[in-house]
Amino acid sequence: MEFNLNQILESTILLEGRKEDVIKKYGEEHKPLIDILSKSDPSGNNKYLDWMVKTALGLLNKEEDILSADSIINLISDFDNRLPGIKNKDLNSYKSVFDLKAVVDEANKKAEEKRISKQAKKVFENDDVVVYAPMTTEAACKYGAGSKWCIAGRSNNGGLNNYFDDYSKHSNFYYFINKKMTSNESPRHYKYALQWRFDGGNQEWTWWDAQDTSGSKTPQWVTGEMELAVRAFDPKHRKIKLGAQLNAYLENPTIRDYLKFSSMMEPKQKSSTVDRIIGGGSLDSNSFAVLSPDLTDQQKMEFINNYVKGSVSVSDYKKMEKNLTDQQKIALFIQNPMILNNYDVVKKVNDELTDEQKYVLVKSLDNKKINNTDSKVLVKKWSMTAEEREKHKQKSFYVFLSNPNNFVNSLTKVDPLNPESYRTINVMKLEKQVKPETNMYGIKTDSGLLDDYIGGSVDSIPETILNLLKSQSTKI
Repeated sequence: MEFNLNQILESTILLEGRKEDVIKKYGEEHKPLIDILSKSDPSGNNKYLDWMVKTALGLLNKEEDILSADSIINLISDFDNRLPGIKNKDLNSYKSVFDLKAVVDEANKKAEEKRISKQAKKVFENDDVVVYAPMTTEAACKYGAGSKWCIAGRSNNGGLNNYFDDYSKHSNFYYFINKKMTSNESPRHYKYALQWRFDGGNQEWTWWDAQDTSGSKTPQWVTGEMELAVRAFDPKHRKIKLGAQLNAYLENPTIRDYLKFSSMMEPKQKSSTVDRIIGGGSLDSNSFAVLSPDLTDQQKMEFINNYVKGSVSVSDYKKMEKNLTDQQKIALFIQNPMILNNYDVVKKVNDELTDEQKYVLVKSLDNKKINNTDSKVLVKKWSMTAEEREKHKQKSFYVFLSNPNNFVNSLTKVDPLNPESYRTINVMKLEKQVKPETNMYGIKTDSGLLDDYIGGSVDSIPETILNLLKSQSTKI
Protein backbone atom coordinates (compact mmCIF):
# COMPACT_ATOMS: atom_id res chain seq x y z
CA MET A 1 0.00 0.00 0.00
CA GLU A 2 1.34 3.42 -0.93
CA PHE A 3 2.30 5.70 1.93
CA ASN A 4 -0.10 8.68 1.96
CA LEU A 5 0.93 11.44 4.36
CA ASN A 6 -2.08 13.64 3.56
CA GLN A 7 -4.48 10.81 4.39
CA ILE A 8 -2.77 10.21 7.75
CA LEU A 9 -2.85 13.92 8.59
CA GLU A 10 -6.53 14.21 7.65
CA SER A 11 -7.38 11.18 9.80
CA THR A 12 -5.49 12.61 12.79
CA ILE A 13 -7.18 15.99 12.43
CA LEU A 14 -10.60 14.33 12.20
CA LEU A 15 -9.93 12.20 15.30
CA GLU A 16 -8.71 15.11 17.43
CA GLY A 17 -11.40 17.45 16.11
CA ARG A 18 -14.23 15.11 17.06
CA LYS A 19 -12.75 14.63 20.50
CA GLU A 20 -12.43 18.38 21.11
CA ASP A 21 -16.04 18.85 19.97
CA VAL A 22 -17.24 16.22 22.44
CA ILE A 23 -15.26 17.84 25.29
CA LYS A 24 -16.81 21.23 24.49
CA LYS A 25 -20.29 19.67 24.25
CA TYR A 26 -20.25 17.74 27.53
CA GLY A 27 -17.81 19.77 29.61
CA GLU A 28 -14.14 19.73 30.56
CA GLU A 29 -15.03 17.99 33.84
CA HIS A 30 -15.79 14.82 31.87
CA LYS A 31 -12.45 14.78 30.04
CA PRO A 32 -11.05 11.70 31.94
CA LEU A 33 -14.11 9.67 30.88
CA ILE A 34 -13.93 11.04 27.33
CA ASP A 35 -10.24 10.09 27.11
CA ILE A 36 -11.01 6.50 28.13
CA LEU A 37 -13.85 6.16 25.63
CA SER A 38 -11.85 7.83 22.86
CA LYS A 39 -8.98 5.37 23.23
CA SER A 40 -11.43 2.48 22.98
CA ASP A 41 -13.49 3.81 20.06
CA PRO A 42 -13.23 0.92 17.54
CA SER A 43 -13.75 3.25 14.54
CA GLY A 44 -10.23 4.61 14.99
CA ASN A 45 -11.41 8.18 14.31
CA ASN A 46 -13.85 8.84 17.21
CA LYS A 47 -16.89 8.30 14.98
CA TYR A 48 -18.75 6.68 17.89
CA LEU A 49 -17.40 8.93 20.65
CA ASP A 50 -20.35 11.32 20.99
CA TRP A 51 -22.86 8.46 21.37
CA MET A 52 -20.61 6.66 23.85
CA VAL A 53 -20.18 9.73 26.07
CA LYS A 54 -23.87 10.60 25.89
CA THR A 55 -24.72 7.06 26.95
CA ALA A 56 -22.13 7.00 29.75
CA LEU A 57 -23.56 10.23 31.19
CA GLY A 58 -27.12 8.90 31.05
CA LEU A 59 -28.21 11.53 28.56
CA LEU A 60 -29.21 9.29 25.67
CA ASN A 61 -32.89 8.99 26.50
CA LYS A 62 -33.78 7.22 29.71
CA GLU A 63 -32.09 7.12 33.08
CA GLU A 64 -32.04 3.29 33.03
CA ASP A 65 -29.84 3.44 29.91
CA ILE A 66 -26.82 4.37 32.05
CA LEU A 67 -24.05 1.78 31.60
CA SER A 68 -20.49 1.46 32.81
CA ALA A 69 -17.72 2.57 30.46
CA ASP A 70 -16.63 -1.06 29.99
CA SER A 71 -20.16 -2.13 29.04
CA ILE A 72 -20.45 0.69 26.51
CA ILE A 73 -17.06 -0.13 24.99
CA ASN A 74 -18.00 -3.81 24.66
CA LEU A 75 -21.36 -2.97 23.08
CA ILE A 76 -19.86 -0.54 20.56
CA SER A 77 -17.06 -2.99 19.72
CA ASP A 78 -19.68 -5.66 18.96
CA PHE A 79 -21.66 -3.14 16.89
CA ASP A 80 -18.58 -2.22 14.86
CA ASN A 81 -17.57 -5.88 14.38
CA ARG A 82 -21.07 -6.83 13.16
CA LEU A 83 -21.61 -3.70 11.07
CA PRO A 84 -21.64 -5.55 7.70
CA GLY A 85 -24.57 -7.65 8.92
CA ILE A 86 -26.55 -4.76 10.48
CA LYS A 87 -29.11 -3.00 8.29
CA ASN A 88 -29.25 0.29 10.19
CA LYS A 89 -25.62 1.38 10.44
CA ASP A 90 -26.34 4.89 11.81
CA LEU A 91 -25.42 4.64 15.49
CA ASN A 92 -26.94 8.03 16.34
CA SER A 93 -30.36 6.86 15.17
CA TYR A 94 -30.56 4.44 18.10
CA LYS A 95 -32.38 6.27 20.88
CA SER A 96 -32.00 3.54 23.47
CA VAL A 97 -29.17 1.32 24.60
CA PHE A 98 -31.62 -1.56 24.60
CA ASP A 99 -32.56 -0.93 20.97
CA LEU A 100 -28.90 -1.07 19.95
CA LYS A 101 -28.21 -4.11 22.10
CA ALA A 102 -31.16 -5.98 20.56
CA VAL A 103 -29.80 -5.30 17.06
CA VAL A 104 -26.25 -6.30 18.06
CA ASP A 105 -27.48 -9.47 19.78
CA GLU A 106 -29.43 -10.46 16.68
CA ALA A 107 -26.37 -9.81 14.48
CA ASN A 108 -24.23 -11.88 16.85
CA LYS A 109 -26.79 -14.68 16.74
CA LYS A 110 -26.85 -14.71 12.94
CA ALA A 111 -23.06 -14.64 12.75
CA GLU A 112 -22.88 -17.53 15.21
CA GLU A 113 -25.42 -19.53 13.22
CA LYS A 114 -23.46 -18.85 10.02
CA ARG A 115 -20.24 -19.94 11.73
CA ILE A 116 -21.75 -23.19 12.99
CA SER A 117 -23.48 -23.90 9.66
CA LYS A 118 -20.02 -24.19 8.10
CA GLN A 119 -19.32 -27.07 10.50
CA ALA A 120 -21.84 -29.36 8.81
CA LYS A 121 -22.06 -30.63 5.24
CA LYS A 122 -25.38 -30.79 3.40
CA VAL A 123 -25.27 -34.27 1.86
CA PHE A 124 -28.73 -34.27 0.28
CA GLU A 125 -31.77 -31.99 -0.08
CA ASN A 126 -35.09 -31.98 -1.90
CA ASP A 127 -38.49 -30.47 -1.17
CA ASP A 128 -39.20 -33.01 1.55
CA VAL A 129 -35.93 -33.88 3.28
CA VAL A 130 -32.52 -32.41 4.07
CA VAL A 131 -29.59 -34.56 5.21
CA TYR A 132 -26.68 -33.04 7.15
CA ALA A 133 -23.36 -34.57 8.17
CA PRO A 134 -22.39 -32.73 11.40
CA MET A 135 -18.62 -32.36 11.74
CA THR A 136 -18.35 -30.78 15.19
CA THR A 137 -20.14 -30.91 18.53
CA GLU A 138 -21.62 -27.46 17.93
CA ALA A 139 -23.08 -28.55 14.58
CA ALA A 140 -24.33 -31.80 16.13
CA CYS A 141 -26.18 -29.76 18.77
CA LYS A 142 -27.54 -27.19 16.29
CA TYR A 143 -29.00 -29.61 13.75
CA GLY A 144 -29.97 -32.18 16.36
CA ALA A 145 -31.87 -29.67 18.51
CA GLY A 146 -35.19 -31.03 19.74
CA SER A 147 -34.05 -34.64 19.71
CA LYS A 148 -32.94 -36.72 22.69
CA TRP A 149 -29.67 -37.87 21.09
CA CYS A 150 -26.78 -37.64 23.52
CA ILE A 151 -24.49 -36.35 20.73
CA ALA A 152 -26.87 -33.38 20.32
CA GLY A 153 -27.39 -32.71 24.02
CA ARG A 154 -25.92 -30.06 26.24
CA SER A 155 -24.14 -30.50 29.56
CA ASN A 156 -25.92 -29.62 32.80
CA ASN A 157 -24.52 -26.08 32.74
CA GLY A 158 -25.56 -25.54 29.12
CA GLY A 159 -22.12 -26.14 27.66
CA LEU A 160 -21.07 -28.62 25.01
CA ASN A 161 -20.79 -32.34 25.70
CA ASN A 162 -18.08 -34.85 24.81
CA TYR A 163 -20.34 -37.53 23.34
CA PHE A 164 -20.03 -36.44 19.71
CA ASP A 165 -16.22 -36.41 19.88
CA ASP A 166 -16.16 -39.78 21.64
CA TYR A 167 -18.51 -41.48 19.19
CA SER A 168 -16.76 -39.85 16.21
CA LYS A 169 -13.70 -41.95 16.94
CA HIS A 170 -15.56 -44.95 15.54
CA SER A 171 -18.64 -43.55 13.76
CA ASN A 172 -19.85 -40.99 11.24
CA PHE A 173 -23.27 -39.41 11.75
CA TYR A 174 -25.94 -38.20 9.33
CA TYR A 175 -29.04 -36.26 10.35
CA PHE A 176 -32.15 -36.88 8.23
CA ILE A 177 -34.65 -34.06 8.79
CA ASN A 178 -38.16 -34.28 7.32
CA LYS A 179 -39.34 -30.81 6.26
CA LYS A 180 -42.96 -31.92 6.08
CA MET A 181 -43.11 -33.06 9.71
CA THR A 182 -42.90 -31.11 12.96
CA SER A 183 -41.80 -32.21 16.40
CA ASN A 184 -45.34 -31.60 17.69
CA GLU A 185 -47.02 -33.67 14.99
CA SER A 186 -44.50 -36.49 14.96
CA PRO A 187 -42.09 -36.20 17.93
CA ARG A 188 -40.46 -39.55 17.18
CA HIS A 189 -40.19 -39.60 13.39
CA TYR A 190 -39.64 -35.99 12.24
CA LYS A 191 -35.86 -36.50 12.28
CA TYR A 192 -33.48 -39.46 12.40
CA ALA A 193 -29.78 -39.85 13.08
CA LEU A 194 -27.92 -42.46 11.09
CA GLN A 195 -24.83 -43.80 12.87
CA TRP A 196 -22.35 -45.45 10.49
CA ARG A 197 -19.66 -47.36 12.40
CA PHE A 198 -16.36 -47.82 10.61
CA ASP A 199 -14.19 -49.43 13.31
CA GLY A 200 -12.93 -53.00 13.22
CA GLY A 201 -13.75 -53.42 9.54
CA ASN A 202 -17.48 -53.17 10.29
CA GLN A 203 -19.81 -51.12 8.14
CA GLU A 204 -22.74 -51.12 10.53
CA TRP A 205 -25.74 -48.78 10.17
CA THR A 206 -27.92 -47.87 13.14
CA TRP A 207 -30.93 -45.56 12.94
CA TRP A 208 -31.94 -43.43 15.93
CA ASP A 209 -35.34 -41.72 16.02
CA ALA A 210 -35.78 -38.31 17.67
CA GLN A 211 -36.66 -39.98 20.98
CA ASP A 212 -33.33 -41.86 20.88
CA THR A 213 -34.71 -45.32 20.15
CA SER A 214 -32.40 -47.33 17.91
CA GLY A 215 -33.03 -49.87 15.19
CA SER A 216 -31.63 -51.34 11.99
CA LYS A 217 -34.71 -50.73 9.84
CA THR A 218 -34.62 -47.77 7.45
CA PRO A 219 -37.29 -45.12 8.27
CA GLN A 220 -40.32 -45.14 5.97
CA TRP A 221 -39.69 -41.74 4.44
CA VAL A 222 -35.96 -42.29 3.74
CA THR A 223 -35.45 -43.15 0.06
CA GLY A 224 -32.74 -45.08 -1.74
CA GLU A 225 -31.61 -41.85 -3.36
CA MET A 226 -30.86 -40.38 0.06
CA GLU A 227 -28.93 -43.48 1.13
CA LEU A 228 -26.88 -43.38 -2.10
CA ALA A 229 -25.96 -39.76 -1.38
CA VAL A 230 -24.73 -40.79 2.07
CA ARG A 231 -22.71 -43.70 0.69
CA ALA A 232 -21.11 -41.45 -1.93
CA PHE A 233 -20.14 -38.87 0.69
CA ASP A 234 -18.90 -41.18 3.45
CA PRO A 235 -15.40 -42.01 2.09
CA LYS A 236 -14.35 -38.37 2.57
CA HIS A 237 -16.39 -37.80 5.74
CA ARG A 238 -13.63 -38.41 8.29
CA LYS A 239 -11.09 -36.20 6.52
CA ILE A 240 -13.58 -33.34 6.18
CA LYS A 241 -14.64 -33.83 9.80
CA LEU A 242 -11.10 -33.43 11.10
CA GLY A 243 -10.58 -30.34 8.98
CA ALA A 244 -13.88 -28.83 10.10
CA GLN A 245 -13.12 -29.52 13.75
CA LEU A 246 -9.69 -27.92 13.39
CA ASN A 247 -11.15 -24.85 11.67
CA ALA A 248 -13.81 -24.53 14.35
CA TYR A 249 -11.15 -24.76 17.02
CA LEU A 250 -8.93 -22.15 15.33
CA GLU A 251 -11.86 -19.73 15.34
CA ASN A 252 -12.27 -20.08 19.09
CA PRO A 253 -9.23 -21.79 20.62
CA THR A 254 -9.39 -23.03 24.21
CA ILE A 255 -6.83 -24.64 26.46
CA ARG A 256 -9.18 -27.60 27.02
CA ASP A 257 -8.87 -28.89 23.44
CA TYR A 258 -5.36 -27.67 22.65
CA LEU A 259 -3.71 -31.09 22.85
CA LYS A 260 -6.42 -32.59 20.68
CA PHE A 261 -5.64 -30.25 17.78
CA SER A 262 -2.02 -29.16 18.29
CA SER A 263 -0.57 -31.98 16.18
CA MET A 264 -2.86 -30.99 13.29
CA MET A 265 -1.77 -27.35 13.20
CA GLU A 266 0.77 -25.71 10.96
CA PRO A 267 3.54 -23.84 12.84
CA LYS A 268 1.94 -20.43 12.15
CA GLN A 269 -1.46 -21.69 13.28
CA LYS A 270 0.04 -23.09 16.46
CA SER A 271 1.89 -19.86 17.24
CA SER A 272 -1.23 -17.77 16.64
CA THR A 273 -3.35 -20.13 18.76
CA VAL A 274 -0.92 -19.99 21.67
CA ASP A 275 -0.90 -16.18 21.51
CA ARG A 276 -4.70 -16.07 21.53
CA ILE A 277 -4.99 -18.44 24.48
CA ILE A 278 -2.46 -16.41 26.46
CA GLY A 279 -4.15 -13.17 25.44
CA GLY A 280 -7.49 -14.51 26.59
CA GLY A 281 -6.35 -14.68 30.21
CA SER A 282 -7.68 -17.18 32.78
CA LEU A 283 -4.28 -18.84 32.74
CA ASP A 284 -3.25 -21.36 35.36
CA SER A 285 -0.73 -24.09 36.00
CA ASN A 286 -2.66 -26.59 33.90
CA SER A 287 -2.59 -24.30 30.88
CA PHE A 288 1.15 -23.81 31.47
CA ALA A 289 1.66 -27.57 31.55
CA VAL A 290 -0.37 -28.09 28.36
CA LEU A 291 1.24 -25.27 26.39
CA SER A 292 4.81 -25.56 27.66
CA PRO A 293 6.18 -27.56 24.68
CA ASP A 294 5.08 -24.77 22.34
CA LEU A 295 5.88 -21.69 24.40
CA THR A 296 8.84 -19.44 23.67
CA ASP A 297 11.29 -18.80 26.50
CA GLN A 298 9.79 -15.34 26.91
CA GLN A 299 6.27 -16.75 27.17
CA LYS A 300 7.37 -19.32 29.74
CA MET A 301 8.88 -16.64 31.93
CA GLU A 302 5.74 -14.53 31.52
CA PHE A 303 3.69 -17.46 32.79
CA ILE A 304 6.02 -18.03 35.71
CA ASN A 305 6.19 -14.38 36.76
CA ASN A 306 2.60 -13.33 36.13
CA TYR A 307 0.14 -16.21 35.92
CA VAL A 308 1.14 -19.22 38.02
CA LYS A 309 2.48 -17.86 41.30
CA GLY A 310 1.80 -20.37 44.04
CA SER A 311 -0.50 -22.49 41.88
CA VAL A 312 1.70 -25.08 40.15
CA SER A 313 0.97 -28.57 41.42
CA VAL A 314 3.53 -31.36 41.44
CA SER A 315 1.64 -33.22 38.71
CA ASP A 316 1.57 -30.11 36.50
CA TYR A 317 5.28 -29.54 37.09
CA LYS A 318 6.12 -33.10 36.08
CA LYS A 319 4.21 -32.58 32.82
CA MET A 320 6.19 -29.49 31.91
CA GLU A 321 9.66 -30.03 33.42
CA LYS A 322 11.21 -31.54 30.28
CA ASN A 323 10.27 -28.36 28.40
CA LEU A 324 11.92 -26.01 30.91
CA THR A 325 15.48 -24.80 31.06
CA ASP A 326 17.33 -24.89 34.38
CA GLN A 327 16.85 -21.12 34.72
CA GLN A 328 13.10 -21.44 34.12
CA LYS A 329 12.89 -24.24 36.70
CA ILE A 330 14.65 -22.09 39.26
CA ALA A 331 12.25 -19.20 38.59
CA LEU A 332 9.28 -21.58 38.84
CA PHE A 333 10.46 -23.00 42.19
CA ILE A 334 10.96 -19.50 43.60
CA GLN A 335 7.36 -18.63 42.70
CA ASN A 336 6.03 -22.07 43.72
CA PRO A 337 8.22 -23.43 46.54
CA MET A 338 5.57 -25.97 47.59
CA ILE A 339 6.59 -28.16 44.63
CA LEU A 340 9.86 -28.87 46.44
CA ASN A 341 7.98 -30.69 49.20
CA ASN A 342 7.77 -33.60 46.80
CA TYR A 343 10.88 -35.73 47.38
CA ASP A 344 11.03 -37.04 43.80
CA VAL A 345 11.19 -33.48 42.53
CA VAL A 346 13.66 -32.19 45.10
CA LYS A 347 15.96 -35.20 44.65
CA LYS A 348 15.98 -34.68 40.87
CA VAL A 349 16.81 -31.02 41.37
CA ASN A 350 19.61 -32.00 43.73
CA ASP A 351 21.07 -34.38 41.14
CA GLU A 352 20.67 -32.18 38.04
CA LEU A 353 21.40 -28.59 39.08
CA THR A 354 24.88 -27.36 39.88
CA ASP A 355 25.83 -26.31 43.40
CA GLU A 356 25.90 -22.69 42.23
CA GLN A 357 22.38 -22.94 40.74
CA LYS A 358 21.00 -24.53 43.89
CA TYR A 359 22.63 -21.82 46.01
CA VAL A 360 20.97 -19.10 43.87
CA LEU A 361 17.64 -20.91 44.21
CA VAL A 362 17.68 -21.34 47.96
CA LYS A 363 18.71 -17.73 48.59
CA SER A 364 15.51 -16.55 46.86
CA LEU A 365 13.29 -19.30 48.22
CA ASP A 366 10.68 -18.91 50.96
CA ASN A 367 12.01 -21.71 53.16
CA LYS A 368 8.93 -21.52 55.39
CA LYS A 369 6.97 -23.21 52.60
CA ILE A 370 9.27 -26.26 52.79
CA ASN A 371 7.84 -28.57 55.45
CA ASN A 372 8.89 -31.99 54.18
CA THR A 373 11.82 -33.29 56.28
CA ASP A 374 13.73 -34.77 53.36
CA SER A 375 13.32 -31.56 51.39
CA LYS A 376 14.42 -29.46 54.35
CA VAL A 377 17.65 -31.44 54.57
CA LEU A 378 18.53 -30.87 50.94
CA VAL A 379 17.52 -27.21 51.02
CA LYS A 380 19.85 -26.76 53.98
CA LYS A 381 22.63 -28.36 51.93
CA TRP A 382 21.92 -26.04 48.98
CA SER A 383 22.24 -23.00 51.25
CA MET A 384 25.88 -23.77 52.04
CA THR A 385 28.67 -21.81 50.44
CA ALA A 386 31.48 -23.59 48.59
CA GLU A 387 33.69 -23.15 51.65
CA GLU A 388 31.04 -24.59 53.96
CA ARG A 389 30.54 -27.58 51.69
CA GLU A 390 34.28 -28.22 51.60
CA LYS A 391 34.48 -27.99 55.37
CA HIS A 392 31.59 -30.47 55.67
CA LYS A 393 33.44 -32.97 53.45
CA GLN A 394 36.36 -32.99 55.86
CA LYS A 395 34.26 -34.76 58.48
CA SER A 396 32.44 -38.10 58.53
CA PHE A 397 29.52 -39.28 60.67
CA TYR A 398 28.85 -42.84 61.85
CA VAL A 399 26.16 -44.51 63.97
CA PHE A 400 25.82 -47.97 65.48
CA LEU A 401 23.68 -49.99 67.86
CA SER A 402 25.10 -51.39 71.07
CA ASN A 403 24.04 -54.00 73.63
CA PRO A 404 25.67 -55.52 76.76
CA ASN A 405 27.15 -58.40 74.78
CA ASN A 406 28.18 -56.51 71.66
CA PHE A 407 29.23 -52.86 71.99
CA VAL A 408 29.31 -52.28 68.22
CA ASN A 409 26.73 -53.87 65.99
CA SER A 410 26.90 -52.96 62.26
CA LEU A 411 28.76 -49.65 62.07
CA THR A 412 26.91 -47.40 59.58
CA LYS A 413 28.04 -44.21 57.83
CA VAL A 414 25.52 -41.38 57.64
CA ASP A 415 25.46 -37.80 56.40
CA PRO A 416 23.41 -35.02 58.08
CA LEU A 417 22.88 -33.53 54.61
CA ASN A 418 21.57 -36.73 53.03
CA PRO A 419 17.85 -37.56 53.55
CA GLU A 420 18.53 -41.27 53.07
CA SER A 421 20.66 -41.20 56.24
CA TYR A 422 17.66 -40.06 58.28
CA ARG A 423 15.70 -43.07 57.10
CA THR A 424 18.60 -45.32 58.11
CA ILE A 425 18.71 -43.74 61.56
CA ASN A 426 14.93 -44.09 61.99
CA VAL A 427 15.13 -47.81 61.19
CA MET A 428 17.86 -48.20 63.83
CA LYS A 429 15.73 -46.27 66.34
CA LEU A 430 12.84 -48.66 65.75
CA GLU A 431 15.10 -51.62 66.42
CA LYS A 432 16.27 -49.94 69.60
CA GLN A 433 12.64 -49.48 70.74
CA VAL A 434 11.78 -53.16 70.39
CA LYS A 435 14.98 -54.21 72.15
CA PRO A 436 15.09 -52.34 75.45
CA GLU A 437 18.67 -53.46 76.24
CA THR A 438 19.89 -51.84 73.02
CA ASN A 439 21.45 -48.38 72.87
CA MET A 440 22.38 -46.20 69.93
CA TYR A 441 25.56 -44.16 69.49
CA GLY A 442 26.97 -41.70 67.00
CA ILE A 443 30.46 -40.37 66.34
CA LYS A 444 31.97 -37.59 64.23
CA THR A 445 35.51 -38.17 62.87
CA ASP A 446 37.92 -36.96 60.25
CA SER A 447 36.78 -37.77 56.73
CA GLY A 448 36.65 -41.51 56.00
CA LEU A 449 38.41 -42.51 59.21
CA LEU A 450 36.11 -45.49 59.89
CA ASP A 451 35.10 -46.35 56.30
CA ASP A 452 37.04 -49.63 56.37
CA TYR A 453 34.92 -50.88 59.28
CA ILE A 454 31.46 -50.05 57.89
CA GLY A 455 29.11 -52.97 58.54
CA GLY A 456 31.49 -54.40 61.11
CA SER A 457 30.89 -55.47 64.69
CA VAL A 458 33.06 -56.15 67.73
CA ASP A 459 34.71 -59.29 66.28
CA SER A 460 35.87 -57.54 63.08
CA ILE A 461 36.96 -54.14 64.45
CA PRO A 462 40.51 -53.65 65.85
CA GLU A 463 40.90 -52.90 69.53
CA THR A 464 42.22 -49.39 68.86
CA ILE A 465 39.11 -48.51 66.85
CA LEU A 466 36.84 -50.03 69.49
CA ASN A 467 38.54 -47.91 72.14
CA LEU A 468 38.02 -44.83 69.94
CA LEU A 469 34.33 -45.64 69.54
CA LYS A 470 33.91 -46.24 73.27
CA SER A 471 35.67 -43.05 74.28
CA GLN A 472 34.37 -40.57 71.68
CA SER A 473 30.90 -41.83 70.71
CA THR A 474 27.79 -39.96 71.92
CA LYS A 475 24.67 -41.76 73.05
CA ILE A 476 21.68 -40.92 70.89
